[in-house]
Amino acid sequence: MEKSNFLKGLGGALCLVTVVPLTMAQQPLQYHSDLSVLGTYIEPDEERTDDYGSAFRVSYGIKVGENVWVEPTFFAGIIETSDPVRTDYYQQGLGADLAYRFYRDNQFTPFVLAGAGVSRNDVADNPADEIGGFVNVGLGFMTSEISDTGMRFRAEARYLYDSYDDGLSDVHVSAGVSVPLGTTRKEVVESVKYIDKPVIVEKEIVAPPADTDRDGVVDGVDQCPNTLIGLTVDAVGCVRTTEAQSLVLLGVTFDTNSDRLTANARDILDGTAEGLKGQPGMRVELSGYTDSRGSDEYNRVLSQKRATAVRNYLIRAGVSPAQLRAVGYGESDPLYSNDTAEGRERNRRVEFNVISQ
Repeated sequence: MEKSNFLKGLGGALCLVTVVPLTMAQQPLQYHSDLSVLGTYIEPDEERTDDYGSAFRVSYGIKVGENVWVEPTFFAGIIETSDPVRTDYYQQGLGADLAYRFYRDNQFTPFVLAGAGVSRNDVADNPADEIGGFVNVGLGFMTSEISDTGMRFRAEARYLYDSYDDGLSDVHVSAGVSVPLGTTRKEVVESVKYIDKPVIVEKEIVAPPADTDRDGVVDGVDQCPNTLIGLTVDAVGCVRTTEAQSLVLLGVTFDTNSDRLTANARDILDGTAEGLKGQPGMRVELSGYTDSRGSDEYNRVLSQKRATAVRNYLIRAGVSPAQLRAVGYGESDPLYSNDTAEGRERNRRVEFNVISQ
């Protein structure tokens, strides 16, 4: 057989090896030794024969580093001569290789190797010494796992120099399986951390019907919107006009010794106007009061001006003039003592008095 035909056949064989589906173990095996059993095709030195040889090879791998393995190996085979006169070669070898495997044990792993050993060539009609030595270099690959036990395909090619008969060079091409020894499968343990969290109890809260002016009558029933808070209303949300009611307009203040409304007072009166417009049949007296400082007449006139200023502002805001009357009562009817600054401030007020019908 010619070498070129052999190499083509070898290439096809290696391609068949590489397309075998390799899906087995879910987690990688951990091991530090393996046993490889290979069938070998021998392309002999032309000084031996033009024919071929076959052998088997056993290698025991021992992991000595992250990627470095020592592999004691034994092979035995026959090299055919196809010559009725010449005897076939019976060849054995025992040695050790140092191999470098490029990737982890469970992956597709190319490797290179080099080694040496003792050889024996048994040829009856050749007077050369039977026992000699050999050295070899090679390269190959191992597939990823093909079984749950971690078995892998292995293929390799070696150049072997044998000292027999003044030195002969052979090529050994091998393919077979490698089985890990003393395997353990790494378990992936997920760390679970329990965190106490407060239990959230969801409650369905039914929102009460809207009551925009907060008079106790919902908007869908309220016929007099925007009534002032503090006044008593009837069942439909309108201020009761069958009874006299009085309400101090808190925050309605004036500049000192003046009937000019402050900005805050105008904001309050805008809401008051909306309430009056919402119930046009209601009539109101706007009662002005002062503290005790100043003469009685001065205070009466000032309180009248302030009550009138409030009435005029409400009219400009859209309230009917017929609903309003302004009366100044001066320093009469104080709510607090005029002996303190706080009491005098509170006595300077405008009251909203519903006129009963």
